[in-house]
Amino acid sequence: MSYNISVYNYENIIKHLVDLEDQREKLVEDFFPEPTRERNEFIEFLDDYIHQLELFLKECQHDSTPSYDQLPFVIVGCEVDVYDLEYDEIFSFRIVPPFQYNVESQDVSCFSPVGRALLLKKIGDIIEVKAPGGLFTYRIETIRLSDER
Repeated sequence: MSYNISVYNYENIIKHLVDLEDQREKLVEDFFPEPTRERNEFIEFLDDYIHQLELFLKECQHDSTPSYDQLPFVIVGCEVDVYDLEYDEIFSFRIVPPFQYNVESQDVSCFSPVGRALLLKKIGDIIEVKAPGGLFTYRIETIRLSDER
């Protein structure tokens, strides 16, 4: 399947990918300084995320004037609407990098339980999030790129 994306967002995703590849080792060391199972899982997660972004960039069409940007899955910089299956409510999240300073109420770090559960998921996917407040079950309703990447 081919996806259409603006040149602006195509370039932003490339920048995000380059930054992530450049900072990969530092992120691993900062979050998991000791060799553990969690560290290995985190490395696998980062590698899979990078690989999926690379595949997407190879397959997508970029245009200077698309009517909208299409993404097959959630990436850092996306705004995601989820439906809470237990409470029958819609919540909106914006997935942000782990060290973003200007955060708003809907912002979640890509390495938080919610952010990590959402990354690489597709519309219609059901996710379970174990968070300090309990177990939450969401269905992904919409995925769109934020204007503030």
